[in-house]
Amino acid sequence: MARWFLFFIFFLRAFAFSAEAGESQEIRVQLATSSPLQTIYVGKIQSQDASFDPSYLAQIEAVLAYDLNYNGSTKVSAKSPEKEQLLFSKDPAAAFHPSTWKSFGIPFVVRLQMANRMLAICAFNSQNGSLKSFPELFISGDLNKDRQQIHKIADAIHKALFNQEGVANSRILYSYQIKNPRPDGSEWVSEIWECDWDGANARQLTHDGSYSVTPVIVPHSHRFTNDRFLYVSYKMGQPKIFLGSLKGGAGKRLIDLRGNQLLPAISPQRDKIAFICDAGGRTDLFMQPFNPETGEVGKPAQLYSYPRSTQASPTFSPDGSKIAFVSDKDSGMRIYVIPASASEKRANAVMISKQNRENSCPCWSPDGTKLAYSAKTNGIRQIWIYDFSSGEESQLTSGSGNKENPYWAPDSKHLVFNSTDASGSELYIVNLNQPEAVKISRGLGKKHYPTWGPR
Repeated sequence: MARWFLFFIFFLRAFAFSAEAGESQEIRVQLATSSPLQTIYVGKIQSQDASFDPSYLAQIEAVLAYDLNYNGSTKVSAKSPEKEQLLFSKDPAAAFHPSTWKSFGIPFVVRLQMANRMLAICAFNSQNGSLKSFPELFISGDLNKDRQQIHKIADAIHKALFNQEGVANSRILYSYQIKNPRPDGSEWVSEIWECDWDGANARQLTHDGSYSVTPVIVPHSHRFTNDRFLYVSYKMGQPKIFLGSLKGGAGKRLIDLRGNQLLPAISPQRDKIAFICDAGGRTDLFMQPFNPETGEVGKPAQLYSYPRSTQASPTFSPDGSKIAFVSDKDSGMRIYVIPASASEKRANAVMISKQNRENSCPCWSPDGTKLAYSAKTNGIRQIWIYDFSSGEESQLTSGSGNKENPYWAPDSKHLVFNSTDASGSELYIVNLNQPEAVKISRGLGKKHYPTWGPR
């Protein structure tokens, strides 16, 4: 019971304010960028439509500029009267003259024109002279609705310029903890919330009135999209795994197993759930066959156990054949990899985190090349990256505040994580090509355990 209690404290440490960091945070990214950012010029919206105040159009511009500024491929250039005059020349050949934009050092240009509540958008590549026009967008005047359209067009621009999918039209789920005394005497309530990738459009998904934590989106399939997610709730007293819906409603309990159940992960193939449970007397790694339409299939099986040790935080490889997880079996919390298949013989757990002794919350990148995790570094938790091809561990973040629970975006280039200091816990995103972390959450309460998924 003493070891289980220690694990319980380890798991819940993100609920507590950290006394190790100061009031303010400056998060830096210290890995060498893998690809230099290319400059993109986003022109001011030219409008002949009296339906919208200029301040509203400026907000639309700001959403698009944010999306293009943090997509990991481009950096938005500052506006100038000279470039604005050029971009809106009546002669298209002059407006999109490759050598002129090259002389400014700008390889990509976006022009925005509004008429009759329809926003016309085109993107110009001065390197090859191509001009791409996109379907016009109806602008409603409701910023929450319109920003969704802008996120989509930002991804379309990214796809047209780089032939790569963007992440602006994606969602982030997280646990939002607020101080709210309950009849049982506890002071905090945590529910699952959803927001856009920039932190906007936040909305509550669960209403359990208890601790609801560690959401994981059930992956989409090629046959149909899915609106479900896994999470852990304490509303039954012990932590249990539930299946919730992005459309709302009460979550359905999964996995009929005694004991505490924590930290669920789902395979990209949607057929297995890995989780931590103490049903056998120790905190061991279990696996449950799963069908996203009907729920659990058959009975769960113990996947990994080791004498006098604690397991935690499973994450699947993209092909679903392996699981990385945390264990203290060799002293210190280390990250190991095992096959994602039950066997009568204990699997050979291969240690991959050797540089730090206290590691937690690994997350396998969708392209399979990297593992992100949190490691205590000089007394403060930082985000680290393990490269499977080189076997090297590299520190991604530095600065004050305990940075934990990293989760990859679908593009394997962006990460979301929570950073905790004396003032609270907030969400940040970072991509591997930019030396800055961007704060996307604000306000009262603690935001943690983020997960990233498509819409």
